[in-house]
Amino acid sequence: MNLTDDDLQMAVRDFFTPALLLEFIDLPDPVSRIRWGERQFGERELRRGVRRLDGEPDAGSLTHWSAAPGGFRYEVDAPGGIRSGCVCWHDVHQVVNSRLNPVRYGALRAAVEAVAAHDAAYLPGPAPFHTPEVWESTFYRPWARRASELALKAAAALDAICPAVRAQPFLF
Repeated sequence: MNLTDDDLQMAVRDFFTPALLLEFIDLPDPVSRIRWGERQFGERELRRGVRRLDGEPDAGSLTHWSAAPGGFRYEVDAPGGIRSGCVCWHDVHQVVNSRLNPVRYGALRAAVEAVAAHDAAYLPGPAPFHTPEVWESTFYRPWARRASELALKAAAALDAICPAVRAQPFLF
């Protein structure tokens, strides 16, 4: 069976993290998008997968991405049978650009850069602190709280460009 329009939108949305989406958007031409896509799957025949959430079409179904020439193969193991098809990077570019505007791009760029800067400030252990407990209370907990806030902003920026097929309820 062939992929549906919902499958295509979910394949694009679920493939990207905010940082990967920013990288993809910044690519200048179709050839660079194809090369970028090949690097995402690596030299090995790597398959990525995710299970669809409640409220999404075919909730609970397992989906897979695998490398294909000029794009990727997307499979949905749905209750009615397996749907699959090849998605080229040009199609992904069209899906992304259909909702991309300068404000959304700016929000995504700012969020991804803030996450990267915050991650670079992480101290992996209590070296400058007297005890692990002091490190946890004065550094790690505030750092983790801020990391969560920034990750939510980045996810919201991704959602503005690649929204869910069916809106998911708010977490908070």
